[in-house]
Amino acid sequence: MNTPPFVSVRLVTYNHEKWIAQCLESILMQRTDFPFEVIVGEDCSTDGTLDIVLAYAERHPDKIHVLPAEANLGAMTNSYRVQQACRGKYHAMIEGDDYWIDPLKLQKQVDLMEANPDMTLCFHNVFVMNADNLNASLYYTDAVPDTLTFADTSRIRTPVVSHMARSDVLASQPAWRLKIWCGDVLFRLWCAHHGTVGYLNEVMAVYRWHANGVTARTIAQPEKRFSDIIYLYQQLDRDTGYSHSDVLQEQIKKEQEAWRRQQLGWRYYLLRPGAFVARLKQYIQAVARYKNSY
Repeated sequence: MNTPPFVSVRLVTYNHEKWIAQCLESILMQRTDFPFEVIVGEDCSTDGTLDIVLAYAERHPDKIHVLPAEANLGAMTNSYRVQQACRGKYHAMIEGDDYWIDPLKLQKQVDLMEANPDMTLCFHNVFVMNADNLNASLYYTDAVPDTLTFADTSRIRTPVVSHMARSDVLASQPAWRLKIWCGDVLFRLWCAHHGTVGYLNEVMAVYRWHANGVTARTIAQPEKRFSDIIYLYQQLDRDTGYSHSDVLQEQIKKEQEAWRRQQLGWRYYLLRPGAFVARLKQYIQAVARYKNSY
């Protein structure tokens, strides 16, 4: 790892013994005209994940560097220490249960970002699969703009496995991000505040959805997620000089309404029949998009 890397691949992993080798192989297959490093944050797994990543690091000492942990740090702290260890101009992100399928993924994203110096974040479409590699579907079935504004970015989710971002922007994120679970929301909005967000309409990775994944664990604790997301929008509004207040206040209202809907259950729709009709239309449209994706 003597040659300064142009891209740092940030790999965070915990109990991914079943998938981590595939993840690492998908990184090592990348063909680039620039050097890249792989920083692995191994968060004190209770399975064989650490042994596997150490074996890969031994075979690729010029490319892979492992950060073991003596105790489980949690997703946000683990991700932060990996970020601190990265040296590249750009950071590409991946979790140990996901993998890339295009050997030119890194090259394509770097080419786009180098051609657009104001671009702070680039992402792309991915396949979504379950833990057993079944039921593949596209993450985005509707059109996504090539370039997204802050408002656009606030209304969309982006899979971590598709992310590439500028290191200087990532380093400027506020310290309070370590207090919240929904750091991915702050990450993309912080990037959007500091520049443009670019989308590549290509399927270049696989995102696995399973019960032990970070997203699933977050959904399983809705009260924590709700308090975190409201705190995030309020703090971000302050830290960006209230330059996006209209967008962020809109998101706060949506989250509050979603929380009321969850708390009231079916009674919510009795009180708001118009909301029931709108929800039903959304469901029908989603089913139609799902069928058309096959």
